[in-house]
Amino acid sequence: MDLGKIREDILTFVRSSYPDMQVRVEPWSEDPSKIALFFIEKKFEPIYPLQRYHYLCHKIPKDYQDRELANTIWFELAPGESPEDLRYPDEELIEEITPDVMKCVIAAQILEALDDVMCPVDGDTPREKCHGDYRHTRPILLERRFTEDEFFDVFHVLMAQGGNCDCEILFNIAKGSRLATEYWSARAEGRKPVDSHRSG
Repeated sequence: MDLGKIREDILTFVRSSYPDMQVRVEPWSEDPSKIALFFIEKKFEPIYPLQRYHYLCHKIPKDYQDRELANTIWFELAPGESPEDLRYPDEELIEEITPDVMKCVIAAQILEALDDVMCPVDGDTPREKCHGDYRHTRPILLERRFTEDEFFDVFHVLMAQGGNCDCEILFNIAKGSRLATEYWSARAEGRKPVDSHRSG
């Protein structure tokens, strides 16, 4: 396996979204028969490791992953982080608490409030763009008496349902959100949908 070529391939795949990303490809210290991939990116600072992994998987073609990266261990790091700093959810716990977390989210009308921010009813109200993180959902949760200590569980419940960022919450979890309805109406009518993501 040519580690240098894998590094160059990965940099080519991610360059459009992460032009400053650093990538290291080396034998994994815990099992040298496997390859460790270290993705170091400042844009990773505000998001959880599972979000980082989600975005990278969409940048690196699946056939390439299957062919070249099957025996690799990934570490998605912000500058200054080490693999030991990364916190991952207990998948069984997340599955167990999902019904109750979603009851709380729905009762607090979090999804409706997020839709108001990203697709206001009043066309004169500026809409917020998605930055690929939860910067609009976080203050809504705080306003509705969720604590920062609860964010880890809440956001991993949302991620497990496809809500990997603010706009994906509205597209994949909030049934009948205005943002999703507007998008698909435009597609059906042959119009260009409004881009919900921040450019650049």
